[in-house]
Amino acid sequence: MGYKFWIMRALKVFIGVLILLFIVQLLKQHTIEDSIIFAVTWSFITTLVFIGSRIYQSRKGVECALCNDTPDSGNKNT
Repeated sequence: MGYKFWIMRALKVFIGVLILLFIVQLLKQHTIEDSIIFAVTWSFITTLVFIGSRIYQSRKGVECALCNDTPDSGNKNT
C-alpha cells in the first residue's frame, strides 16, 4: 500500500466526517462559520487518529474486515 492509497483513504475519511459534523452542527442551529470551524477541526483530528491507527495496525499485520485494506491471504484465486 503506497502513498496514493493512504492519501485517498485520508481524503475519504476527512470529507466524510467533515460533511457529517457540518450537518449535525447546522441541525443544532449553530452558525455556518462556527459549524465549518468545528467540522474542519474535528475532521482533521479524526483523520489523523484513524490513519495513524490503520498504519500502525497494517505494519503489525492486523487485518481490518471493515476497512478491507489488506489482501485476503487465504483466497489466492481472485
